[in-house]
Amino acid sequence: MSEDETRIAAPLRTDGLAVRYPTKKAPSLEGVSLEVGRGERLGVAGRTGAGKSTLALATAGFIPRVVRARLDGRVMIDGLDAAAAPADALLGRVGIVFATPANQLSASKLTVREELAFGLENLGVPRAEMDPRIDGTLDRLGIAHLADREPFALSGGEQQRVAIASIVAMGTTVLVLDEPTAQLDPAGTAAVADLLDELAKAGAAILCAEHDPSVLGRMDRCLVLDSGRMVALDVPGTALALAAEAASLTPPTLVRLAEAASLDLARAFDEPAVAAGLRAWADAGGVARELAHGATTATTAAAAAAGSIAAPPLPGPAWTPARERAPVRVAVDGLVHRYPGGVEAVRGASLRVDPGEAVAILGQNGSGKTTLVKHLNGLLRPDEGRILLDDVPTDGRSVAELARTVGFVFQNPDDQLFERSVEREVAFGPRNLGIATADVANLVVGSLAAVGLLEERTTNPYDLDLSRRKLVALAGVLAMDPAVLVLDEPTTGQDVDGVERVSAIIEAFRGAGRSVVAITHDMEFAARHFSRIVVMRAGEVVADGPPGLVFAPGNATLLASTGLTPPPAARIAARLGLDTVPLDAAALLATLRS
Repeated sequence: MSEDETRIAAPLRTDGLAVRYPTKKAPSLEGVSLEVGRGERLGVAGRTGAGKSTLALATAGFIPRVVRARLDGRVMIDGLDAAAAPADALLGRVGIVFATPANQLSASKLTVREELAFGLENLGVPRAEMDPRIDGTLDRLGIAHLADREPFALSGGEQQRVAIASIVAMGTTVLVLDEPTAQLDPAGTAAVADLLDELAKAGAAILCAEHDPSVLGRMDRCLVLDSGRMVALDVPGTALALAAEAASLTPPTLVRLAEAASLDLARAFDEPAVAAGLRAWADAGGVARELAHGATTATTAAAAAAGSIAAPPLPGPAWTPARERAPVRVAVDGLVHRYPGGVEAVRGASLRVDPGEAVAILGQNGSGKTTLVKHLNGLLRPDEGRILLDDVPTDGRSVAELARTVGFVFQNPDDQLFERSVEREVAFGPRNLGIATADVANLVVGSLAAVGLLEERTTNPYDLDLSRRKLVALAGVLAMDPAVLVLDEPTTGQDVDGVERVSAIIEAFRGAGRSVVAITHDMEFAARHFSRIVVMRAGEVVADGPPGLVFAPGNATLLASTGLTPPPAARIAARLGLDTVPLDAAALLATLRS
């Protein structure tokens, strides 16, 4: 089938699509018209609130059928009007993968295999066909070893791969994905991108909303949204370059998004699939624009130090401590934790975090990272070993007592949020600690300002998208004024402004002599903002040191065994044989200039 014929036979099409939620004054989507042909992958990019998730819900037929909102225009799925067709007519034609696996998994199945079988049973797939489909899908996503595990006993990243597998196994004509790799390690992200390639070659029409450049760069085309409107639709490099140009008269948020998401210099050199689409952008001066606008505060600060530009201001006020606190030293001593069923998630791990340190814990999904940090505030208790705060074991101390010292922000904010307004949510923690009412008010304002949500103080948290709900959860912990801040995947789903805010808070904690421990799969974020990198594999600590040491070429084999890769700039430097280990694009440029 020719390219023209593929487009004519587009299984997914929107005509003048507009969506307005009941609680919003402005439309979340307006005038979106697009087609996704058979065998085509359409990436969707945009800053937080641009309308990516709304587009995913609409193109999967969830609006207005499941999610209450006014829809104008049309969404056509495999020739059917999604709003008018009976629900069972769409069954087997379209599938959607959500950003949060808890919204996807049935919570009624005892094993991963049964979870995948659930969808196939609803489609009436014969039993003889089920096992080959299930086994093939699990293999392609690298999770065959999880087939007999209970889904909600898995790590967040493992659950996300199961959620993806449960939809892919159904073999729908149209596949819609909303931030599918946000919770995945680098190996998992690569596996998903490879799988999307395979599905497209088999004829599926794929729409994928993403922040990750290694996924976006492999799409056939990219749609860039801003405030619900189409800014550009073209091959990834061209679309994002056009979006940057279109934003020239507006605050540079979208420009930073475009250049940081898929036009980052290091990634352009390192990803062959991205490089071809970005060469014209680079030749047209895109590199200069990247340095002028700044992909992140750290990048522009480094460039400024090299004498190129002046660093831009942060997107808002950074967090400041509400009171002086004595420094707290955290020690993990020979920690062992076993889950019911005999899974030993942490095996004799030891580490120490001194006041003022920022420690990033890296490792593939299921390596024991979250299990380890949940011991720091008593959410889990050791089977062997000890957790000590200032040399005092945490044994016998309640979670409520430990929360006065150690603040914990969950990977999934929906495990943490329950109040009916953002303001009440953020105020709950300090009130529960017995802090005076006047002080609580100041803590709430300061915390919401730090995460950029002061204007959303009266909003119900569940009227916000996932990335902003994560920031609400962070603000709620900041308002408790902890001495130690524990973050589980804080940048998941965040655009560049969101990452900058989180980064500024980490720097403020360090500056105040307090400590930060964070789990992350974002190698550049870890390298730029953490003084130490701890790498875990199969429940054990296998590396611990400064970023420049951990990401050095000599550790390439060790990192590969954990499913990790160094930041792109470090990989390029290694390939060029440079003696230094630059951790971002600006540092690489400075090294090359010198």
